[in-house]
Amino acid sequence: MNTVIVAGFGAFEGVIDNPSAAIADALDGCVMGGLAVFGREMPVSYQRSIDVCRLWLASTQAVAIVGIGVAMSRDQVTVERTARLPKAAERMDVDGQVCAKVEPDSPLALRATMDVDRMADVLGAVIGDDAGDYVCNSWLYHAVHQFDVDVGFIHVPPNGLDTGKLLRALFELWGDDGGK
Repeated sequence: MNTVIVAGFGAFEGVIDNPSAAIADALDGCVMGGLAVFGREMPVSYQRSIDVCRLWLASTQAVAIVGIGVAMSRDQVTVERTARLPKAAERMDVDGQVCAKVEPDSPLALRATMDVDRMADVLGAVIGDDAGDYVCNSWLYHAVHQFDVDVGFIHVPPNGLDTGKLLRALFELWGDDGGK
């Protein structure tokens, strides 16, 4: 059985009840045709979000990790294709930090390693090529760079997304021999 981690961001300034965390929580423990979902809330922290995901990957031996973040200004679900090289932002994370460390000569952009087109198709979502300039972008960049599993990221509007559709999309990508 394949395990997929769904990691939703928690509360941060201006967002007390983050729908991302609620989505991860709702899917935690779901099993569908050879796919088990491990849903967890991660902190809106440049460094700790990556650190906890690394621990979850090691303990679950998951084949993929999908991050979820809220985009307050959006009205549709967006599957992000690209993360840009993180740089210091004006907006601090919940730890008071402005950026996660990057190695010299790091690539200017990295692409999600999951099948973005297929995920977007099953969700009825749009595809984005800009994961923003806050922790979401940094998380996607560092996750793709550091984790040796399929990595993806989804931005949701304040009203979240249909968790049944997301479970189906996860199954399509990673359940029963890749959902095939």
